[in-house]
Amino acid sequence: MHAVEEEGVALVAIRHSHHHSALWPDLEPFAESGCIALTTVTGGVPTVAPVGVHEAVLSTNPFAYAIPVAGAPPLVADFATSSVSFGDLTLAARTGRPVPPGTGVDAEGRDTTDAGAIADGGSLLPFGGHKGAALSVMVEVLASALTGGAFSREASVDKPSGAHSSRTGQFLLVIDPDRGTSGEFADRVATFTKMLRAAGMDRLPADHRYARRAEAEARGIPVTNAIRELLDLPTRRPGP
Repeated sequence: MHAVEEEGVALVAIRHSHHHSALWPDLEPFAESGCIALTTVTGGVPTVAPVGVHEAVLSTNPFAYAIPVAGAPPLVADFATSSVSFGDLTLAARTGRPVPPGTGVDAEGRDTTDAGAIADGGSLLPFGGHKGAALSVMVEVLASALTGGAFSREASVDKPSGAHSSRTGQFLLVIDPDRGTSGEFADRVATFTKMLRAAGMDRLPADHRYARRAEAEARGIPVTNAIRELLDLPTRRPGP
């Protein structure tokens, strides 16, 4: 934050970092302090093939931003540039649950709703067709080319033995929106969010997470038998 306070903007380019799942926890504190924050991470082993590409060349390549809002929690979005995250695909494959058409293709390049076929030798598709692919390319340029980290195709070769993630790169940009302005940025964003809600947009970025967080703070976090097994705790039998 010192650089932001001094210059009004800070750019961090991290090389040989690991994709650490959710990006929003890193950004939310910046927005709570009044700053705009944006980050991208090259996801690692390639699992995404744009339409017409014969093999996976991109990863899920997440993108996230956080924006301060006067009188309300920040706007925070965190999403993969693939049709779904690889974690969600893996969960669907484990349970045998089909995925929506357009999620991915099998090893032969055929459209499929079989999550297992996509995860086992197939490829995810970018969300939004060529637009999602273009965003994913931007992620690798910022997070890998700019930082000197590995591209997804390079990360698959250089993955450390036994590691769950590959060394790639991360790009982080933090901006003080009130530097050199009237200091009304967060108020302007609040006005904009009111416009969106008035127009019928009843769920803004992070609304669901904030609701779940409030529920957990009020009621606690339920620990299922699956979590107990993961933590090596005794499972609970259902009541009579």
